[in-house]
Amino acid sequence: MGLPLQAHDVVLISGGPALRSFEKFKKASHDKYWGNFIDSALTRAAELKKEQPREDQIVWLVFRPSYTSRSSEDQQDYLKIIEERGAMVGLTPIYFDNKDQLFTLLRRDGSRDKPKISRLEYFGHSNKKCWMFDYSNRVDGGALEPLVVHVDDLEKISGSSFTPKAECVSYGCHSGEEFSQRWRMVVGRPMVGAVGKTDYSDGGMPKLSNGKEGSWVY
Repeated sequence: MGLPLQAHDVVLISGGPALRSFEKFKKASHDKYWGNFIDSALTRAAELKKEQPREDQIVWLVFRPSYTSRSSEDQQDYLKIIEERGAMVGLTPIYFDNKDQLFTLLRRDGSRDKPKISRLEYFGHSNKKCWMFDYSNRVDGGALEPLVVHVDDLEKISGSSFTPKAECVSYGCHSGEEFSQRWRMVVGRPMVGAVGKTDYSDGGMPKLSNGKEGSWVY
């Protein structure tokens, strides 16, 4: 008998939605639907379950504060809905409240309790320099602490937490214009990102929103 295969983690990250009170008067209004980054991650999880090695596990990380705030605004218990939807595809969300908690969750040593990451995918708002977990909810809304992962924060994510051939994707807007390249330089693994904007409005997986001018790049 051969040795058992080494298990790895597939990490899906769901950022949070904007508050409608900040967005409804904007010409380009975001997140009319609260669950864009939840549904897309779960769609992807269902796809990956058919493709990934049986021994690998999908880990779903969800930025909690935005859904708590949007729950209060909409008078809906979105955390309960997130957990119910996750259960339908066999996932339990692991919540994080700030970027330091996220960095801790991404810190892996290859042990049974902390297997290395073979794939990482991000669903959420971004610009060319940042993942923006709390777009408009706090960032545009004037909070003192923008809840983002900036390219200068990437040194807190170790390449040793990933398998040598790990694949990474950011489905946020503009990630391919700088964030992806800095990720590869600092973390040491390639990341696919968008040149231009991405659109989640049709449900499921996002698509490029600016036609021929947009592209997916490393």
